[in-house]
Amino acid sequence: MATRPGFGPELQRFQKGNIGPSLTEIARDFHRRALAGFAAAGHPALQAAHTAVISHLGQEGVRITELARRAGMTKQGMGQLVDELERLGYVERVADSTDSRAKLVRFSSRGRRLIPQGIRIAGQVQDEYARLIGRRRMKALQESLQVLQHALRSTAPT
Repeated sequence: MATRPGFGPELQRFQKGNIGPSLTEIARDFHRRALAGFAAAGHPALQAAHTAVISHLGQEGVRITELARRAGMTKQGMGQLVDELERLGYVERVADSTDSRAKLVRFSSRGRRLIPQGIRIAGQVQDEYARLIGRRRMKALQESLQVLQHALRSTAPT
């Protein structure tokens, strides 16, 4: 019987230091907790995918192409999410005053009522994380993620 090349120790070191699975698991947990909070607040139809729109939408509204860019997804995929949120009453499309051919996506009145609830819910989730790891570690985590996010955005190809 032939022996396979040994990569056990290297694989174990890689798996122990690989941040990808940890980031994915934490993001899933954050979305699960946030969606549970939204459901309890009367918004049971919201899904994790909808955060790609909600978290990148400003008060003034934005074009779908810009939303897609911010979320790192295709225009078609973003359009589908916007369609869903429009059907649910959280966003609306309005004419872009700078270009009559274009539309902006913005929060509807229902969507604007969602914002303070989202801020409260996200704060509760982050407070729970701070209880689990300590406030100092949570602050350091937030700062480190912001620095990394900024660095990635500044080096991303346009």
